[in-house]
Amino acid sequence: MKTIKPKGILVPIGGGNDDPIIERIIKETGKAHPKICYITLADSDEEDAKSKHRSFAKHYGSKNVSFIHFNVRSEADSEENIKKIKVCEVVLIGGGNQLRLSSLLGGTLLMAEIKKRYYEESKFIVSGSSAGAAAMSNTMIISGSSKDALIKGELQLTNGLNLINNVFIDTHFTERGRFGRVIQTVAYNPGVLGLGISANTAVIIYEGERLEVIGTGLVVIVDGTSIEYTDLTNVKDGDPLTIIGLKMHIIGPGKCFSIGSRKVDLARGSKPKK
Repeated sequence: MKTIKPKGILVPIGGGNDDPIIERIIKETGKAHPKICYITLADSDEEDAKSKHRSFAKHYGSKNVSFIHFNVRSEADSEENIKKIKVCEVVLIGGGNQLRLSSLLGGTLLMAEIKKRYYEESKFIVSGSSAGAAAMSNTMIISGSSKDALIKGELQLTNGLNLINNVFIDTHFTERGRFGRVIQTVAYNPGVLGLGISANTAVIIYEGERLEVIGTGLVVIVDGTSIEYTDLTNVKDGDPLTIIGLKMHIIGPGKCFSIGSRKVDLARGSKPKK
């Protein structure tokens, strides 16, 4: 079966200071003042969400920014919310709790409209920071400490928003030492590519295939297709894992990577060829 690739652009952000990255996102739209819809559903604190709204609108212009925030799933598919997605050029999903995102957005007409535009429009951008980035993949972590991440059974995974297939995304990566979380997730299914993004860093993913690292930090890519041996299915919960033959890339800003061929392009500023 042929896989349908999205025409749009996906920008997961590792957290931290997003402003320079959002400026790059604006540039990618080709418009000086694109319409941005800021989704703050991952934040359960109403006052905190309102504070984010005010700060974001002040910085990027209230005429160009709309917001979506609700606490009850039945409010997702309001005519007002759907219209905000239909008229914007950028959807930005803020940080907080990724389980709130999946439980409030998953299976809604609102999420379907975001996906529809992402798959059909080449300049439409979906970005997410921290939890907003972690929820983009079809599998996401909802709990699991960094220090125990290579102990079997310590990670809890669930379905994400499925904006990108066969790629797992973790954020605040180097700052919180989350190498083990991505390694164990890849060990569960070596066909899934692990993507760990540091704070103040993002990847721009074109057509679900070619990515470029931007920002000031680094991105760790974990490729499990070369795994020679793992005892994941043999050890009990609570036991440490053995994984042999894992491949890992550490790449900085300006470097590019092809998800399909799983190859790094070291030429700064160039996009990997298909």
